[in-house]
Amino acid sequence: MDQQPGDQPAVGQPTGAQPVDQQPGDQQREWQRFHPLTPLLRGGVVALGVLGYVISGQLNRIFGADPDDPTQGHWGIAAVVLAVVVLGVIGFSAIAWRAASYRLGTTTVELRTGVFAKQHRQVRYDRIQAVDISRPLLAQLFGLSSVRVEAAGGSDSNIELAYLPKGEADALRADLTRRAGQAPSPTENGTQDTEEAPATPERLIAAIPAGRVWLATAMSFNSAVLIVTIPLLLGALVTGNLGLVPVVGPIALGSAGAQFGRLSSWMNFRVEAGSQAIRVRHGLTEQRTSTIPLHRIQAVEISQPALWRALEWWRIRVNVAGVHGEPGKQEDALIPVGTREEVLTILAAMGPRWSLPEVVEGLDAPGPSPSFVGVPPAARWLDPLSWKRIGYAETPTALLSRGGWLGRNVTLVPYARMQSLVLEQGPIERRLGLAGVRPISTHGSVRPAVRHLSLASANTLLVATADRARAARRAEADPTLVVEPTEPTSPQTPTAEQPALPFRDHGVDLSAPTSGQQDGETA
Repeated sequence: MDQQPGDQPAVGQPTGAQPVDQQPGDQQREWQRFHPLTPLLRGGVVALGVLGYVISGQLNRIFGADPDDPTQGHWGIAAVVLAVVVLGVIGFSAIAWRAASYRLGTTTVELRTGVFAKQHRQVRYDRIQAVDISRPLLAQLFGLSSVRVEAAGGSDSNIELAYLPKGEADALRADLTRRAGQAPSPTENGTQDTEEAPATPERLIAAIPAGRVWLATAMSFNSAVLIVTIPLLLGALVTGNLGLVPVVGPIALGSAGAQFGRLSSWMNFRVEAGSQAIRVRHGLTEQRTSTIPLHRIQAVEISQPALWRALEWWRIRVNVAGVHGEPGKQEDALIPVGTREEVLTILAAMGPRWSLPEVVEGLDAPGPSPSFVGVPPAARWLDPLSWKRIGYAETPTALLSRGGWLGRNVTLVPYARMQSLVLEQGPIERRLGLAGVRPISTHGSVRPAVRHLSLASANTLLVATADRARAARRAEADPTLVVEPTEPTSPQTPTAEQPALPFRDHGVDLSAPTSGQQDGETA
């Protein structure tokens, strides 16, 4: 929350917050400043940005895509402008550094910033979703790190504490994680639920070797684009056919940038498991450490691109409640390219809710299988190659769906993590008598869906899954409650005489999530 100094509540006791049980070392600390090299690092980041802009402008001018280059090709003018901008940024950052400080209160972590417009931000420990560490390239050279605190309520609620010495940043992350684990968080029935902090140290369960990263990057669509565009670009430069350069050049540069970003992100990838969280470390030019609490994982997708099938490589993506990743980033992958053994080990470390025998069946079966309910033959008009693999499986705790032909995927959503359910039917599906059921998960790249069922089967699955989701939420809110298990729906295709629920073309939201569920407050 953003507050003016005169409007803020008493330090360490924000409005509506309840005091938590503190350990001897959990008293309110004094305000602390960031590392003195912070202004230099911020100036260096701006310098890289300005330098990238200048180089991009020069390249566009060479390629003929930007004839209005303000420097008109004069690199000396560009260097002077760059130096002036960097010195100005460093000077202002030095003033801002003196005005910035942070401290750990009894119930909140606080950050004060601003030179002309003062800002005082507070995040309650019971609202913390994750605490991550980032080490950009320049910060690595000086042994510094940035601590990012992600809170429920969206990206505007997050705060970044930059920059701190590496050891201090690691200790701060561990302290914030422990305090967040001790803070009582409200459950659906209004009671206070105290969670234990993740146990440390974690054990290493997966590590991606550099050779696998290089080969997986080479086996991608962008590599094919580079194979085509680079010879065309070189041929155009050699033959003097410069009219082709403005078209092919940007495509080649974009694909090369995407490949470098993937290499930089996937290098040094390590997955460590604790009793309550999964920790992911990765990065080459920018090293990142992310802690993913197991109880906040809402949905999982295990996928395999077509070119990886011969090598038996898989990828795990997750949706995490309250965590909003940056656009274009692949930070939702628990492992971007892992062996089957590594994938199953990670699922086992996540707990019995995710490590199910039906997952292996969904990954391997090329067609109909015992645990999965398939789709009717009419689905072949919509998916002529993969319709035999499309299907779903109901377990006592989760709904699984699978699909793909050359590339395969399996998604898994526990009933207790479903926020709502939607029945969908497009115009072609309507003519074929088909429909789909889509469980709504939290923000993320995993989008579970059961596609191309018969209309009667879709209605049956919708009602049965909604009942299981409500029962699972009640059981999770009150562990003493005894909930009778619901039998899975019959794999047999229901008859057309079964009643169908009315719906619109875009579907009907049967159980819209509450505001607390939307921001990840209740999973």
